[in-house]
Amino acid sequence: MKYQKIKPFIKHSNSRNYKRGEIIYAQDSLPTSLYFIESGTVGLFHNSSNGKEVFLRVFGKGSIFGHRSYFANSPYHANSMALGNTSIIIISNEECQRICKEHPELLMEMVSQLAVDLGQAELRLAGVHDKTVAQRVSESLVFLKLRYPDQVWTRKEIADFSVTTFESVARVMTLLAENNIIQKNGRDFIINDLEKLINFNI
Repeated sequence: MKYQKIKPFIKHSNSRNYKRGEIIYAQDSLPTSLYFIESGTVGLFHNSSNGKEVFLRVFGKGSIFGHRSYFANSPYHANSMALGNTSIIIISNEECQRICKEHPELLMEMVSQLAVDLGQAELRLAGVHDKTVAQRVSESLVFLKLRYPDQVWTRKEIADFSVTTFESVARVMTLLAENNIIQKNGRDFIINDLEKLINFNI
């Protein structure tokens, strides 16, 4: 569900600005609000029991996040972090309850959104087993660049999103650059041939 869909029904909300690297909510804390991105980009990072940090997913302008834990009334499974200068609309628990009570159709849309999110997560997990590292990295580059064209992604962020290693991402991106499929631009990159990038494999 996008912010513009629920905006007409909101009577009370707060807006807060975050800088790159700031935590919006912490893993294992209890949810008290719903969050919408007014501008900027937010990433979810999970800290595993062995201390490894895993990049789970990204959210862009207009997206809702934190909703799974909020409606499940369970602790957050990840940290949410601003990936750049980001403005967040925060809706309190009391306001959420009022909206759901007065507009149950929005609650049904939220359930539908949760179902879509689950389906996408399952497909992504299946892709980890069915696709090569090169395919996962290439598809991640396509998704991240086209979905968030103004965001500069670190090699570690790309690796976590691709479920691989920093070294593998660096190797695949070097091969892509040598084949003129992408062009490196400092930490950033430019897609020269989208079709070849989508179908790249080694």
